[in-house]
Amino acid sequence: MSTQNRRTFLKHAGTMAVGVGLPLCIGSRADEAAQHEIRVRLDAPNDPLVARTFAILKTRIEERCPARVIEAQNGAQVLLTVDDSLPLEAYCLDEEGAAVRIAGGSPQGLLYGAGKFLRTSGYEETFRPSPWRGTSEPRGTLRGMYFATHFHNWYHQAPEEEITRYVEDLALWGVNALMVIFPMINLHDWSDPQSEPAMAMVHQYARVAKDLGIQFATGLNNCMFIDAPDAIRATRLPDPTKRRGNSGHPICPSIPDGHAYLMENTRVLYEKLAGVGLDIVVFWPYDEGGCACEKCMPWGSNGYLKLSEEQAQLGRSYYPNMKTVLSTWMFDTPPEGEWQGLSDALAKDGKWLDYILADAHEDFPRYPLELGVPGRRPLLNFPEISMWGNWPWGGVGANPLPSRFQRLWDQVKHMVSGGFPYSEGIYEDMNKAVVVQFYWDSDRSARDTMKEYIAYEFGAGVTDDVLALVDLLEAAAGNSYQKQPVDTAGVQRAYELAESVNARLPEWAKKNWRWEILHLRAVLDRERFAGGGLETPAAEAAMIRLIEIYHCQMDTDDPYHHRVRPPLKRATSRSGNK
Repeated sequence: MSTQNRRTFLKHAGTMAVGVGLPLCIGSRADEAAQHEIRVRLDAPNDPLVARTFAILKTRIEERCPARVIEAQNGAQVLLTVDDSLPLEAYCLDEEGAAVRIAGGSPQGLLYGAGKFLRTSGYEETFRPSPWRGTSEPRGTLRGMYFATHFHNWYHQAPEEEITRYVEDLALWGVNALMVIFPMINLHDWSDPQSEPAMAMVHQYARVAKDLGIQFATGLNNCMFIDAPDAIRATRLPDPTKRRGNSGHPICPSIPDGHAYLMENTRVLYEKLAGVGLDIVVFWPYDEGGCACEKCMPWGSNGYLKLSEEQAQLGRSYYPNMKTVLSTWMFDTPPEGEWQGLSDALAKDGKWLDYILADAHEDFPRYPLELGVPGRRPLLNFPEISMWGNWPWGGVGANPLPSRFQRLWDQVKHMVSGGFPYSEGIYEDMNKAVVVQFYWDSDRSARDTMKEYIAYEFGAGVTDDVLALVDLLEAAAGNSYQKQPVDTAGVQRAYELAESVNARLPEWAKKNWRWEILHLRAVLDRERFAGGGLETPAAEAAMIRLIEIYHCQMDTDDPYHHRVRPPLKRATSRSGNK
């Protein structure tokens, strides 16, 4: 089948078959042995990702119910197959004889289909295979996730086994790109003793991603090493709105020596990634980056744009198929003509650029919504799923914000082709699922995704109570963040709901860190808003458990670790804030 036909086969035809009579019910009383054995046939067992999908399926099912999943050619109850009549990333759940067939248009599509199968199956006492039937193809082409690997947060500290497991879980939801940057901002130069470990961490994430068929992305701009010569430093931004930031050690590309320094370090970075490869580079304008000199201004449509194009051309000499994303984060804040300048420039020559990324701290920028995307490029967003609602980030447990992201998504759903949500840790796992499913199906509601998430991660029978709990936690976070009174009755109600749910969960769900951080959030909200504060025994116990889950440092020299560590009084920072 031609590529065009594969991609236009079926945009989205998934249906939920409620009450459908299944060809089998694994765990029936007919045969005691069948109660605990699920036979799975792999139609392409030599493909590494197909074999990996089976291993993931086996692990997730066996964790949740007393069943043994085995690979078997005969008498299979579940089939895993690649069907090239489907679009590449699409999946189909249907029946073949007495078996449930999970098919993907590629091994990646099969993995996404396995995710849907797992999330819509039942695990109460025995395994009940998914009743969902249909075909589903993602509408968003780039469904990314940006892991901020710094501050000794979870991404920085977690062992590879946990990281691998977590990236698998995100892939099951449909993530197809992972972004991790090399942290020049924290290093003196390439010879810094921490440079090699930092690059090793980047390589680790790239390998984990690529083993799952996930594209690997990194970021570039004009922010370089701590020891960059003073003579080539950028002119700092005025930033009157305090929204762009002035982090790091930016270099002026309009100074010849500065330009040479930037391009040489870019070249070295590309070369050091050769062992794992690079699929996507994302260019970034502000926070880390920017220059306010006369030759570079306005930065977004002048110095930044020229440098990004040169870095892209250099990158493609190493990675010919590398995709490019130009971020416009905080353009025209304050107004400087950046959006219009970018539009004018790309109208003349923008062949080097594949995507435009846009977003802001709050509502989406108006320019692309009202005047169109510069260069008519596909538009990506950059949802802030981590740093809104609670402080420290993740420090009081899970931070689900489905209503907030539904509102923001509704502003852009008609024109966004995907994005890279910004993540500081695992505490906003619910937000990740919501946003990635927006990318998969722009019309799917956050609430519908949450129902599927809750049933899969916490078990059947608690969905309504957990939804109510999430609503109460989101309301408390919103009021607290906006410095408005928090409803103490709502906080108490959230705690009571969490305790009630906890008493009804199966043992595997109680031990699930996703439930733990949600439950602990309800405890900490009660203590800080309706109780004795964060120094009570209950609050301290909750924060100690979060520190364990996040792999935080009780004593640290990292001046920024307090941003991601629970605010336990006896935890210390030898530099920076407590």
